[in-house]
Amino acid sequence: MLLRRDRELNMPEVAVRLIAFIVVGVAVWALAQHFPMEEYGKQQVEPFDRWFLVIALALAGGVDEVFAPLLTSLTKHLYQGAAGTRQEVAGWSVSTQVLAYLIVTDFLGYWAHRLMHTPALWRIHALHHSARSLNWFSGMRGSPLHMLFVLAPGVLVASLFLLTESRSAFFVLLFIEMASQHLTHSNVRLPFARQLEWLLVTPRMHFIHHHREARYGNSNYGFYFSIWDHLFGTYIDADDVPDKGPLGLVENYTRTSLFLGLKLTEETPDKR
Repeated sequence: MLLRRDRELNMPEVAVRLIAFIVVGVAVWALAQHFPMEEYGKQQVEPFDRWFLVIALALAGGVDEVFAPLLTSLTKHLYQGAAGTRQEVAGWSVSTQVLAYLIVTDFLGYWAHRLMHTPALWRIHALHHSARSLNWFSGMRGSPLHMLFVLAPGVLVASLFLLTESRSAFFVLLFIEMASQHLTHSNVRLPFARQLEWLLVTPRMHFIHHHREARYGNSNYGFYFSIWDHLFGTYIDADDVPDKGPLGLVENYTRTSLFLGLKLTEETPDKR
């Protein structure tokens, strides 16, 4: 997630994020309606998702006033120490800044994601995997601690090193983040998806990550780039999965335990 330390935008940053979230989401929803992956059928929105979307938007509205100042305070000395790096980065082209931000953030995000699939942290991530049908705002489905893990890499990189005060870089990255989040969680059939997966994460690839069986779900951790999964041996090609199967969880966790990310209340043993 992007945060700017300057406040020179014409509208509050949170409003920009919310508008981008909705506009890009509607565009991706339209693609899913016309170009779905047939093995998953028509995407559906669970009643719980509607409520969670409202909660997620409310939380997003508070991030700018709560999370950013908190992080700025915690990283004040690191931020000051990185002044030389930021000054050098400021001289880069917008495209170079954007690419550097995406690569570093995605590398950190890959490992944060893998950590959430360990037994110690699975409880804070399970809510995100509980959806039985993915849609354009499923990326916002998560416990508060899950959101912290997901947002932290981007916030830290943007605050400390790689995101300057460039408005152009900010808006380009905002669009890429929203498009990636919405698209990878939507039932959209992309042309040449298998070839794209040598470099990028596609819906086809990320849907395998949401497979109900842990042997498939514990894979494909990248957010933007698939290179980390290829490099560290966690990539699974959708063509190698004979049964795309149902999405969601094997475990029957209560929604309260899922949302709070506490010790999970379940009726069947943890399969992950």
